[in-house]
Amino acid sequence: MSDNKIIRKNPLFEFYVEDKHLVITNKDYIKDNCVINLNSISHLELIRGSSFFNKIIEFIIGFWQELESDILRIHLKNGHKDILLTNCNIRKTESIISEINLLILELEKNTEPI
Repeated sequence: MSDNKIIRKNPLFEFYVEDKHLVITNKDYIKDNCVINLNSISHLELIRGSSFFNKIIEFIIGFWQELESDILRIHLKNGHKDILLTNCNIRKTESIISEINLLILELEKNTEPI
């Protein structure tokens, strides 16, 4: 198993592209496990947990809680799917997302009619 697709080791969370399909494996939350054809995806987006301003407000009011969850939003041609990323390596996640988005753009460019 290649380490470049794993964004969390315990419990395992990985996503990668295989045979023009996005494969998501999340041992922590089985409902997130899926295989999606890249042709049905517009793009992927990483939504960060809280902005710096929101953290200041939470601290002043007294509801300070370190937020370690982000959201992976998969924009499909007919909607979107959100996947919660808790305690994941965000730098690796951003890298994988950009690679997959480039692959999606390349596929769209090669399949559009002239």
